[in-house]
Amino acid sequence: MKYPKVAVIYLTYPTLNWERDISRFMHSFEQINYPKEKLELICVESKGKSEQVRPWFEKNYLPKSGKELPRITYIFNNKWIGFSGNNNAGLEKAKELDCVYVHLTNEDTDIDSDYILCAVERAEKDANVAIVQSLLLLGEERDKVNSIGNRFHYLGFGYSGGYTWTKNDAEKYFANRQIENPEQWDEINYASGAGMLVRISSLGGRQLFDEKLFSYHEDTDASLLARAKGQKVVVEPRSIIYHYYEFGKSKKNFFWMERNRYVIIFSYYSYHTLFLLLPMILFMDITTLLFSFKSNWWREKILVYREWFSRDYWKWIKNRRRVIAELRKQPDAMLLKHVAGSID
Repeated sequence: MKYPKVAVIYLTYPTLNWERDISRFMHSFEQINYPKEKLELICVESKGKSEQVRPWFEKNYLPKSGKELPRITYIFNNKWIGFSGNNNAGLEKAKELDCVYVHLTNEDTDIDSDYILCAVERAEKDANVAIVQSLLLLGEERDKVNSIGNRFHYLGFGYSGGYTWTKNDAEKYFANRQIENPEQWDEINYASGAGMLVRISSLGGRQLFDEKLFSYHEDTDASLLARAKGQKVVVEPRSIIYHYYEFGKSKKNFFWMERNRYVIIFSYYSYHTLFLLLPMILFMDITTLLFSFKSNWWREKILVYREWFSRDYWKWIKNRRRVIAELRKQPDAMLLKHVAGSID
């Protein structure tokens, strides 16, 4: 196999445990089984509330650039632009470096040495594959699954498929899928942004993520757009990432999740589909409102309603619908074929 050039986009957030997480990832990445001259490591940081990561990183890891590690480019954004904006910055640099693929690898991970190689091999087999998710296993319990491919519920919720399964459970699942549906066994609802390979040419010159989404559901959006365009979103079980997964405890996360799930369904579903789903949409909204009071994030839920009374919000939705309509080749029926009807 020829080795296409790949950029690994690695966001160096100043999180609570960033020094531990980055050191762990870099140690594993030194063992990568892919020609280093065909790899670019693009680290992206944006201004946060705590100390900058950059000085520490430049001292400890830039000296390894092009030696123990692939060539490193460090980007610092002087404003907080979220997961979406930082990955878009990494993508632009990858284009400048003539990369064929980018792989989004979370800060709180370590990796199997073949994870890039296996993901690229899957993508190279089929030019219609836009996104390849790695198999995500839990870092603390390395025989258990974080995600075999994320699930998208038709009301906009997303969750990790196969969460806490054993690795053996996952292997049996994939083996059964190959027997039952050999042509589409590895296709998934959407790929997790914690570990996914993206073919740059599949984006058609567009950004990877909609920056207004900021955080949460941006990977859902990217996967749905790829599928709407008639492209494939798959998982490669041989490409393994160990994810030290922990849901962020900030109540603001509930705002991004609720607000963005509505952005997704308002953007992709036809008016006819939205009308048919309206009873369930209203029922689920009342349910989540009640749950928000019980769980004490009702203020975030109210902020979502406030957005609905903003002209800019609906202008954004209208523009998204127009762009998606221009690009899509698949009707709602084909998109809904790949969604979950319940939440496990």
